[in-house]
Amino acid sequence: MKKILFAAALTTLSSVSYAQSSEESSVTEASKSVVSGMVRFGKDLIGGVDDGIDEGRKTGLSQDEAIIIDNADDLRAHIEGTVLNVNAVSDGASSIEVGFKNNSDKPVRLINLLESENVIAIDMDGYATNVTIGANPLQVTIPSRTGRKQAFQFAIPAESVKEIRIMGVTFTRQD
Repeated sequence: MKKILFAAALTTLSSVSYAQSSEESSVTEASKSVVSGMVRFGKDLIGGVDDGIDEGRKTGLSQDEAIIIDNADDLRAHIEGTVLNVNAVSDGASSIEVGFKNNSDKPVRLINLLESENVIAIDMDGYATNVTIGANPLQVTIPSRTGRKQAFQFAIPAESVKEIRIMGVTFTRQD
């Protein structure tokens, strides 16, 4: 349905533009302008929805009254983290186990973990690898006054892992 409406709008605009000027460049420029504006609008709309969801999650009260974490400053303020283990899970893939400690009286929930750059492994040469989609959690909740171990899967050999970066906070491998 969206494609049909898009095609109809584009055809109408093209017809109007063509009627005003028979030059091919004006039709091309008009089409380019319309498509560019629609793409920009769509990206802004999706970005606004995504930001609104995150803001609503952070400011609204969750059932378990968890503190919602989606950035480096909040992560540093509420959680201590340590790389506990780096293990090979298959040829060229690894599992990095991180220990999260929560010293607050409320649970802490790390959200948006699959978004680009929110959880990445960095190799010995300084190159990043994102988490493997489908094998990792969207969020992790650390109960109050305790810790939680969480493994993250990456398509990177275990022996080449130097550190893991979560929401901009780096946890270095200790061997």
